[in-house]
Amino acid sequence: MTRWAGFDVGGQAVKAVLADRNGQVHAHGRRPTGLDCDADRLGTAINELLDEFSAVHPVAQGIGVGIAGVMGVDGILHGSPNLPKLVGTCVREDLVRSVGRPLTVDNDASCAAFGEGLGGAGSGVDDYVLVTLGSGVGSGLVIGGRVYHGATGYGCELGHTIIERNGRLCGCGNRGCLEAYVSESATRSIIKERGGALANAVARSVEEDAAGHTEALFALADRGDAEAPTLIAEMIEALGCGLASAVNLLDVTTVILGGGIAPGVLARRTQLEEAIAASLFARPIGEITLLATVRGSDAGALGAARLAMPSE
Repeated sequence: MTRWAGFDVGGQAVKAVLADRNGQVHAHGRRPTGLDCDADRLGTAINELLDEFSAVHPVAQGIGVGIAGVMGVDGILHGSPNLPKLVGTCVREDLVRSVGRPLTVDNDASCAAFGEGLGGAGSGVDDYVLVTLGSGVGSGLVIGGRVYHGATGYGCELGHTIIERNGRLCGCGNRGCLEAYVSESATRSIIKERGGALANAVARSVEEDAAGHTEALFALADRGDAEAPTLIAEMIEALGCGLASAVNLLDVTTVILGGGIAPGVLARRTQLEEAIAASLFARPIGEITLLATVRGSDAGALGAARLAMPSE
């Protein structure tokens, strides 16, 4: 059976899969990256993982790579806080030289979205948006069964949709971005600003349970904390506004949520649906399908592998 290799390159590690066209994963691999990761080091990691795969499986027919950062259609990485040595380089050309084989390169969120279409939540759906809720807000858009990049490769940056003019400062430098209200970094900042008993309770939970601040906030609410539901309601209201804006603009009715914050949000599905409905235009909430990711941490690497697969 023909197989393709996909690599998901993040700030801490490059994760790899060897997958077939049905989305079955035949092998996994992992190598560390880090702030000092440049094209040579990344190429070495990819070659080592390909060697691991080829030792027990047929050689991959194609290679795809997803990179965490702002990736242009020209293959140049224009921004990435976790991979600074790759910024400004043509990652595709550099990796082709290092690996010695043709390969495709794309943004990691776009790859994750495409990966969910390979036996995941997006399987059999031609049009959908994937939104990852973690340290920031990532998103990828699939239209007509293909990843949508936009004119320059920056399409579908939902996390940097403005939901409040002159609102909270976002890590990107703008104000009022969705990411400044719905993300682990946003929760940490908001709780620090508010202080008080809730901030102390969240800090204890983070330390004792080794959880993120948002996960701790959800857990406190579930245990009956009086203040936590108010912050969660504000977060979900902001997310509903952002998702409704995406639906209104794109006419996409399937929304897939992933990332570490997603389970806590989806556990409050009714609350989220009400928040989306409040900002929808010309359609009822019943026409919107909210799904959880299925492929989990494999989605990015699977999507990268899928990008390398020739069209049927």
